[in-house]
Amino acid sequence: MKKYVLLLLTVAAAMFAIVQWDFQKHRDPHDIANPDPNHTHTDFAVWIDGDRMDFSAPELMSEKEDDDSATADHAKHGHQHHDYLHLHDGVGHVIHRHKPGLSIGEFFESIRISISGTCYASFTPLADGELCGSTPFRLFVNGSEMPFTMDYVFEDLDQILITNAANDAEVARELSVMTDDACVYSERCPWRGEVPVENCIADPAIPCTE
Repeated sequence: MKKYVLLLLTVAAAMFAIVQWDFQKHRDPHDIANPDPNHTHTDFAVWIDGDRMDFSAPELMSEKEDDDSATADHAKHGHQHHDYLHLHDGVGHVIHRHKPGLSIGEFFESIRISISGTCYASFTPLADGELCGSTPFRLFVNGSEMPFTMDYVFEDLDQILITNAANDAEVARELSVMTDDACVYSERCPWRGEVPVENCIADPAIPCTE
């Protein structure tokens, strides 16, 4: 009898764990508070003439050039481009922001990229030169189009698409492959795994809270 009860309890515990895991997996990250609202993240993508730009180059990462990015402690990374705006760990689609109020344009400026009108230009370290199309760039935030501006101050977990696609079907395709990894770094979807530990780099007037 005791073995039967123990078996039932074990099965019940396993089923409860499965239900909890499934529940967590389907939660909306927006329902979970960011433990440090001064340290925010956003997914972004830039598409030009149907091609997605790649921002995963080592020279765009915040790590110091003498770091071995494969083994360096994330918490010891330097910040060679901007004090409060970064890309980390070879992930070229999630912006890390350590100070409220900074815009998407300030991020691109920090890695020496200019996007305006119909033209995209990158200078050292990427130095891709200038690409100008026949259609102006458009800005989409969380799937909705906004007036194009580089002054947009992004929110935690935003998904930002910048594209020169004129065709709505092409825009829909680009939106469909937007990433949603910002929630991992903001610790708002813990069911997706642990986030690399980051040090507290912030404006002294607005200290980190984590």
